[in-house]
Amino acid sequence: MAYLAIARRWRPNRFEDLVGQGHVVQTLKNSIASERVSHAYLFCGARGVGKTSVARIFAKALRCPNAENAVPCNTCSECVAISESRSVDVAEIDGASNNGVEAVRSIRDNVAYSASSGFYKIYIIDEVHMLSLSAFNALLKTLEEPPAHVIFIMATTEAQKIPVTILSRCQRFEFRRLSQPQIVERLKYILQSEKLHLSEEGMRTIANHADGSLRDALSLLDQVLSHEANGKGELTEAMVVDALGISPTSSITGFWSAVIHKNIPELLAVINATHAAGHDLKHFAEKCLEELRLLYLIVLSKGQVSAESLDLAASHFQTLTGLASATNQLAVERMAQIFNHAVGQLAWASLPRFVLEMTAVRMTELGPLENLERALSGTARPAPRKAAPPPMKVATAPVPKEPAAPSPVLLKEPSPLPPRHAAAASTPNWQSFIDAVMKKRPLLGALLCHGEFKMEADKKVVLAFPEGSFYERQAKDTKNRTDIEEFLRAQFGREAQLIIASGDAGSLQSLEKSRQNETNRIKTDALTHPSVLEAKEALGAEVVDVNVEGE
Repeated sequence: MAYLAIARRWRPNRFEDLVGQGHVVQTLKNSIASERVSHAYLFCGARGVGKTSVARIFAKALRCPNAENAVPCNTCSECVAISESRSVDVAEIDGASNNGVEAVRSIRDNVAYSASSGFYKIYIIDEVHMLSLSAFNALLKTLEEPPAHVIFIMATTEAQKIPVTILSRCQRFEFRRLSQPQIVERLKYILQSEKLHLSEEGMRTIANHADGSLRDALSLLDQVLSHEANGKGELTEAMVVDALGISPTSSITGFWSAVIHKNIPELLAVINATHAAGHDLKHFAEKCLEELRLLYLIVLSKGQVSAESLDLAASHFQTLTGLASATNQLAVERMAQIFNHAVGQLAWASLPRFVLEMTAVRMTELGPLENLERALSGTARPAPRKAAPPPMKVATAPVPKEPAAPSPVLLKEPSPLPPRHAAAASTPNWQSFIDAVMKKRPLLGALLCHGEFKMEADKKVVLAFPEGSFYERQAKDTKNRTDIEEFLRAQFGREAQLIIASGDAGSLQSLEKSRQNETNRIKTDALTHPSVLEAKEALGAEVVDVNVEGE
């Protein structure tokens, strides 16, 4: 007889065999008992959590002639036919391969016929999100008002891809991922029934890599049993790691232990061993990131979490607790930012091993942020000054007594730096003149910002531009010159005269030059600020650019 995989051999046949989906089971059983069975159901959740199994059990509970309290007998011809996917009145449809309008049209034509036996005719559509939009639209009317004997059960792993018009016509059930203890308990039960032995650490390793999927866990168990002498004898965690080609938990914990204790040789040895064993470095890094998350939770909780709440073995939890006592929250957050960025780079890096080694060594060199914190709080200590050289000893005659020192002279505090454009604004109404022009002719106002302005006697206004520049040519344009003269007379009186010169007007610099000088001054002040210098030293970083607001 052909071998049947453990995941198929131990597929649930009753509601009681399901793991971790009590909220779904209770609702479905109550709906059968109270005769409130809906016409359409949508099962959503991750892979391998029991969506299709629940659909089959629900179909058997509705069609089994010997069912009692929503529990099918699993021995009658109808139950056996549904379990083997050959029932005439329970059609299982793969949405991925039957995703067109024609497949939906055949369903719509067949729902009019009653079941060959029993009352209900059930359609189970797996991976329903793979249906095309046209197929969904063709199913709308049938799904909303099907015949009384028809029930639709749809399963999907990506509910967000299903149109809202379909969702509103179904009862939706969310299937939960299984926790590690739930998977471990199910593995224990199956191994005892199969008369096999696997260590607790080995079962936790399988559960950890199953990602909440019981089907994945059973498939991994099947692989381990095939690898190790057909599953005979005691199976250990080392055998599981060897069979699955994954990194052991001790390597992942050892990686962070070396980082926290700044043991670079040990850190590089862990990475080298992982690479030599043929393990995928990206997968190893992702598991390290998961381990760092657990460490972060332990650091945050300050002793308020337990091994059970984190789904960890007692020995693993004690190891992480010891590491948490050797670090702090801020250090873990900084390591998470650096390492998370490296995980994204490993997928496309030419030398993933070098990227991982460089990132690991960088994390060991993270120093305390005390200096940076003091700088940001305004209490940074100034750089130590060099000690003055000792005074020279010179043999001299006695010095007569000095007269009393004069009283100190109070110096006037320097006036604050002028605001932007203040130099140009000190000239009579020049800034307001530019603003008035900008409101009516913005382009002309922008042109005047590049000119140097001087008010001479008899209200002669000298406007100078760089010789031969684009701005000079535009200012001498007849239309622009006329408009400038009109604005000048409106601002400074009818006697105002315009003189357009080349070169320097001999007075103030243009508004644009003032703006550039002010921007350069702000950037220079920012780059030389003590807080910025402290941050650069603490983080080992360089300032790429300084963005000035309004620049």
